[in-house]
Amino acid sequence: MINILLNGYKGKMGKSVIDYINQNTTEFNILYKIDKDTLALYNDILVKPDVIIDFSTPYSSFIALEYAIEHLVPIVIATTGFTSIQEAKIEEFSEAIPIFKSSNMSYGIKTFSKIASFLAQKLKNVDIEIIEKHHRNKSDSPSGTALMIADEINKNCNGEYSYAFNRVNHPRIDNNEIGFSSIRGGNLVGEHTVLYLGKNETIEITHTAHSRNIYVEGALHAAKFIITKKNGLYSMNDLD
Repeated sequence: MINILLNGYKGKMGKSVIDYINQNTTEFNILYKIDKDTLALYNDILVKPDVIIDFSTPYSSFIALEYAIEHLVPIVIATTGFTSIQEAKIEEFSEAIPIFKSSNMSYGIKTFSKIASFLAQKLKNVDIEIIEKHHRNKSDSPSGTALMIADEINKNCNGEYSYAFNRVNHPRIDNNEIGFSSIRGGNLVGEHTVLYLGKNETIEITHTAHSRNIYVEGALHAAKFIITKKNGLYSMNDLD
């Protein structure tokens, strides 16, 4: 049995992890549950967990990381909204412990990003836009997943794209720009659409999450994976 410290257990994803483990598997045990209002509990941990799964906020993630570094515990980071400085710090921490980090834990999104990248390489002289929709309480915008998709496109297109986050009084400059639009409302789990807009035709691909279980399953798969790895920074691209 794999003993988990769940960081961010009161959030939508934290609750989904708890429900999924209780209902679907005996392979995992939630040894500790910590949230932003109980971060002091890290000082009271007596039994070292096998792995930390983090669905929280950047601030809480770094509290979990400090514990992980001090006690050499592998960690799965599914939190989004980190600054570039924080991203660099996480990469630095990965020299001391195994870290699995992804803005989206869905294997389907991993495949979707690859398809989006492939189309961007094949379709010339098109405008690329990404539209993402999430529940009304999601704090970061655009979503980490939207940025992950754009980064995958950019990586495989020789870094030719810049990102446009604000369309207010800002017309499209040229083809080498990926625009982002965010919609927040209701209880949407997550939807991402990439549009390739040409003069005479448009191609549109969409990934829709119907259940948060796709992220839970990915996080648990990542947890099994990361506890077997050497120090370093890993992502969905490293999973089979």
